[in-house]
Amino acid sequence: MPKTVKDCLIETFEDLNEEQFKKFKSKLIDRKGEPRIGKGIVQNMDRLDLIDKLVSTFTEKNAGQVTVNILRSANFTQEADDLQESLGIVSFSSGQTGESQPTYGPSSISIVNEKHFLDVHRTTLIERVNNVNSILDRLQDKGILNSVSYSDISTLPNDHNKMRALYDGPLKSCGNKGKDDLLSILQELQPYLMDELMKK
Repeated sequence: MPKTVKDCLIETFEDLNEEQFKKFKSKLIDRKGEPRIGKGIVQNMDRLDLIDKLVSTFTEKNAGQVTVNILRSANFTQEADDLQESLGIVSFSSGQTGESQPTYGPSSISIVNEKHFLDVHRTTLIERVNNVNSILDRLQDKGILNSVSYSDISTLPNDHNKMRALYDGPLKSCGNKGKDDLLSILQELQPYLMDELMKK
């Protein structure tokens, strides 16, 4: 029987010691993207309660990738890689029959008909992604943007121009690995838009 997102998250949190779990909750509270989970809700939760909260807040489909992103921001690279791999094929509830249908998780959604997901939805992302400066900050942290590119793009007059410049410059040279990193960032910072596009 295929694993569910909850199964994967349980395995991940069981591998975190108390100090790591505390740091994860701190990073979750500090997360900038919407929806957010407040400190008062998170601080006294145990592992299973937090997993339930992640799934109810971000949906079963997105909770795994949000968790991967938070693990990476906490520098838990191995745990993030392990979770990303285990999310390769997971089972999502249909919500009607009670049965589960296997579907591809975050690690394999990026290629659509031999084109990267970001290339397939280029026009929509240029038109609708907002708060691009936060995205540029993350890309610079990951080394995808150097200081010159960051400065050139961040000073453009609006988000449309910034996204277009990002596509025409750094994304062309960074290959699919860089695009995968941007996809993860967009899933964290623009969850509703990304969920809409992934359903198309």
